[in-house]
Amino acid sequence: MIHKLLTPALGALLAVMIGGAHAGNAASMPEQMMDAMKGMVAHGMKPVFEMPAHMQSTTDKEFKYAPSYMTVTGDRELTEADFEDPAMCAGCHPKQYQGWQGSMHSNAFVDPIFQKLWSKAEKATDGALMNHCGACHSPIGVLTGSIVHDKDNDKFTAGPIASKGVSCDVCHTITKTNFLDTATMEHGNASFEIDPQGPGGAKRGPLEDAKSPYHKTEYSELHTKADFCGNCHQIFHPENGFPIERTYDEWKYSPYARAGIVCQDCHMNPVETAVRVAKEMKRPQDLEGENLKGYAGLGAAQQRDVVHDHSFVGGNAVVTELLGGGNSAHAAAARQRLQNAAEVGVSFEKRGDGLTDLRVEVTNTSAGHNLPTSLTDVREIWVEVTITDDKGAVLFESGKLDSHGELDHDNVTIFNSVARNGRGDVTHYPWEVTRFSRNTTIPPKGNAVSRYTFKAPEGATQVTADVKLNYRSYGQHLADVLLGAGTITIPVIEMEHETASLSL
Repeated sequence: MIHKLLTPALGALLAVMIGGAHAGNAASMPEQMMDAMKGMVAHGMKPVFEMPAHMQSTTDKEFKYAPSYMTVTGDRELTEADFEDPAMCAGCHPKQYQGWQGSMHSNAFVDPIFQKLWSKAEKATDGALMNHCGACHSPIGVLTGSIVHDKDNDKFTAGPIASKGVSCDVCHTITKTNFLDTATMEHGNASFEIDPQGPGGAKRGPLEDAKSPYHKTEYSELHTKADFCGNCHQIFHPENGFPIERTYDEWKYSPYARAGIVCQDCHMNPVETAVRVAKEMKRPQDLEGENLKGYAGLGAAQQRDVVHDHSFVGGNAVVTELLGGGNSAHAAAARQRLQNAAEVGVSFEKRGDGLTDLRVEVTNTSAGHNLPTSLTDVREIWVEVTITDDKGAVLFESGKLDSHGELDHDNVTIFNSVARNGRGDVTHYPWEVTRFSRNTTIPPKGNAVSRYTFKAPEGATQVTADVKLNYRSYGQHLADVLLGAGTITIPVIEMEHETASLSL
């Protein structure tokens, strides 16, 4: 009866797992399991029984740039001459270049907080994480061997193109994902193959009929999938395999994936469009009245239904503003995105014992991944509550920063994770993480409810609750440790602000 419920691929895998060793062919079990599992691979939630070319596995692969999973087509040795300078791309693609310039992708390598943390990692691991961190923050630097670590000043330098982080030629010369060759058999740790061909070489993208007078063009199905982003936006510890960042998986098991909505739909379009995508659960091209049409390049022969913005805005308003001279459009967009990511419901509930509860419900309405995501052990989303009576007396408060700009994590409703090292101590250093002892991040379309109990004083006629949902990319203490006390004040971004009153 069970076999009738199985897909052919799942049935084949089960047969291999149950009967393979008894059939005298145990040595070939990994190959048989791989063949069976290929039929179970899914883009989002749609089963694919014939593996697309960009996901084909190659067994027994040696990774030259370990512990990353980057590979080069033909196993060639590369130099910066194999990659196009982004400034050259701007000549025909000014909109895309303008979006990318100043983005977190363009700043991925020069991000000062990342560089300080990376330097600590290099010193702590005797250089073992150079390729692990560099492969996603400066793939060209790793591939060309141009990254130099100045241990005395905790700085990294690289070649002129490599130092531009995740630039045009990084993404548009990727040919496939190597995720089936990873230790976890999951996307992550730069699980991609790249084939840069220098100026005029083939650029790959989502348009099937693209033509360019300057370079060759090739259609890439991978560039239309969330799998593309998952190659870097998912990080596993290179030794113990623990998932330190799991943004791709958070999306993969979400309602967005089931609706066919991918990362590019929100992060490569204006914030207003992303908000509509989340509210209506439709892809940008299916939104009524949404005009995203335009020409993908100067001199293009035809308009496209969607011309993607390449700003890749997320929630980081710190680095983009810091490196943008304090006037960054990317930082403003990040704040706007955060202020549209969640909703807060506030209500009072009277109890029978003379006490009153304040009920606060936080819902992840518009993020296609958890809130927060990425390095969830350093991100902070928390509820700030102040309850006062009609005379202005404070009856209860929680979530206030102390004089050092820090939160009391043990006495606040906070959405993040607590990472621990092998000794069980709390750590904010990714290379030390072995487990999460707590994870309160809110999944897509999920919610979290907290209650605050208080007693109104005799004679009070009304109580009022002032509730804020706040966000910080990092705690102030971590910034002080990495950059030095007083170097930067990590801004608190108010995501939502609600009030409610109760007459007594």
